Amino acid sequence: MKLFLSLLLLFVTTQFFSQNSKNIQPALFLDSVSISSNTMKYINPDDIKSINSIKKDTVVNNSLYSEQIHIRSKNPKKYIFLSLEQIKYVYTTVEKNAVIYMINGEFIKEDIDTFKLDQNYILKVEVTNSNDFYNLRKSESKFDIINILGKTKQNLDPKNRTSLKGYEAIGIK
Repeated sequence: MKLFLSLLLLFVTTQFFSQNSKNIQPALFLDSVSISSNTMKYINPDDIKSINSIKKDTVVNNSLYSEQIHIRSKNPKKYIFLSLEQIKYVYTTVEKNAVIYMINGEFIKEDIDTFKLDQNYILKVEVTNSNDFYNLRKSESKFDIINILGKTKQNLDPKNRTSLKGYEAIGIK
């Protein structure tokens, strides 16, 4: 009897602690493509046609979500989603070093594996190596910072661009 109760207690505790905890945030789908909540920051709200919420447990990328949110865009064929790794291989020559990702100067700290960005949103990709920083040149760890500049109003505005024209700009008269 003691053995039976011990095994029952062991079974109940393993079942209790082994269950996946549900994410507070819902699973997001844009035109049937699973996206992370960070990706929604870079979607133009004017391109959204409809939003549908389904209260149903869902497993996406080995994570359990309590509900689904399906977003339909006005032009479903417009979006070509790339992961951060795909952006690294398409737009840069970075191969071996560790990578830190930034979008419009903001570090990406979460959902790096599931983060996707629309290819049409990318304006320019800049790579900075740790050797470019004076204080890090002697460091053992080598890494690259990939900054993805998006097609935002701020990045496209000609007022924000600095250009030097003529000889007067560099101090020669």
